[in-house]
Amino acid sequence: MKETLNRLLIRGEFAKNALTLAIGTSVAQLFPLFFYPILGRIFTPSEFGILATITSITSILAVISTGNYESSILITSSKKNAANVIGLVLLLSFSFQSISFLLILALSHKLGGWFNESNIEQWLFVCPISAFAIIIFNCYNEWCVRNKYFVSLSWNKIINSAATTLNKILFGFLKIVSNGLIIGDLTGRIISAVGCVYRVLRKDKTEFLQISFKRMHVLAKQYVKFPKYMLPGQLIDTFNSQLPTLMIASFFLSTQVGYYAMAGSFLSLPASMIAVSVKDVFRQRANEEWVNKGNCKTIYNKTVKLMFFIIVPLGILLTIILPDLFALILGKNWRIAGVYARILMPNVAILFMFQVVDAVFIIANRMKASFIWQVYSITLTVISLSIGCLLFKDIKMTLISYVIARCIANLTRFYLTYNYSRGI
Repeated sequence: MKETLNRLLIRGEFAKNALTLAIGTSVAQLFPLFFYPILGRIFTPSEFGILATITSITSILAVISTGNYESSILITSSKKNAANVIGLVLLLSFSFQSISFLLILALSHKLGGWFNESNIEQWLFVCPISAFAIIIFNCYNEWCVRNKYFVSLSWNKIINSAATTLNKILFGFLKIVSNGLIIGDLTGRIISAVGCVYRVLRKDKTEFLQISFKRMHVLAKQYVKFPKYMLPGQLIDTFNSQLPTLMIASFFLSTQVGYYAMAGSFLSLPASMIAVSVKDVFRQRANEEWVNKGNCKTIYNKTVKLMFFIIVPLGILLTIILPDLFALILGKNWRIAGVYARILMPNVAILFMFQVVDAVFIIANRMKASFIWQVYSITLTVISLSIGCLLFKDIKMTLISYVIARCIANLTRFYLTYNYSRGI
């Protein structure tokens, strides 16, 4: 194993960029991990459950509003065009989120009735505001990846994580509002978004001064395949990832939603420290390799092997110690979240291993295949969650059913991307 890792982590641009992002992402992830013992004792599982539901709705609004045009930033022919795509994304998103905000204010009572928590309706207005902040953050990340600003990208992740975590703690201690967890999360995202705007204008102001409605209109037509083919797939993918939270919130108590949310977020930390950073570098490198060779199999193979040797041993270790680890870090009342995490571990390991190379669908121009896989994937998710919620009516059986379905779906995705990376 040591020799294999040494071969994979050879000196070069890919290894350097991956290391830069890995360090930045690791520091970013350590912020919430370091403060989890405080957050777990300031806020109740029920409060975490409400935030999880709000976050799920926010994620869906963020995806719908952009038309998935932000995915085209990486492949634009010039920085000027990339800046205009960002302008297009922000214009579309601001318009959509403004309408969503007004609708949520008018329908908050009815929307709140869909979940088993009466307090949630007073916080629904947060969703479109937070969604717009997330879109700004995502656009800046895409800009950094396209232009190889990997140091800036690392700092962006750190600032975003620090801002959201520290504001949650601040509002939790101040107790200005009834749920400081939600307001702290929103405040942190806004601070992060403002920081993104400041940094991009300081470094690349010239390109963004060339944004025009005419150019945005031309690029909207040029990259229409993204809203036409990729948006439905991404929307399905987002529903896929958020559906467990929304269905658990509808059929079970908010406390159980909180346990599930904490389990999911805790598990994602060690995997995403490596996976997210490698994914950003992989997309840029795979795109270059595809342009030069007509395939990206070399970087694909290296990336999958790297993820395997990192995630599998880590996953086995965590599976053994998770319940005790949750009780130690967060307090004894969070031990059940560790049991949920143990159930979810196989899905998280497979997801992060193969999600890294998901960009092959875009690079190989297989958007239609991506959409078909998304439909297949969400079908498995809906069936599995329905079996758990409606047939077993038990949260643990619901999670087990869900994990089995997700593992099948992600292994299928690996098979597809493996073939496409070879130009097949």
